[in-house]
Amino acid sequence: MNPMLEILVFTLNAIFIYFLADWIVRMIEQKRGEVLKQRQIVFFAVILVLALVTFRLLRMWLTT
Repeated sequence: MNPMLEILVFTLNAIFIYFLADWIVRMIEQKRGEVLKQRQIVFFAVILVLALVTFRLLRMWLTT
C-alpha cells in the first residue's frame, strides 16, 4: 500500500476517534447529569481504547 495513503487513513481515523471519544464522554456526562470530576482521565481511557482497537483493525485491513 502507498505510504502516503496509509498516513492519510490513520490521520483521518485519529480525527474520527477524537470526536467520537468527546461525544462518548459528553453522553456519559449527560446521563449522569453533571460534569465528570476527572474528565481528562475518562477521555484518555476512552480514546486509548478506541485508538488501540481501530488502529489494530486498520493495520489488519491495510496489510491484506
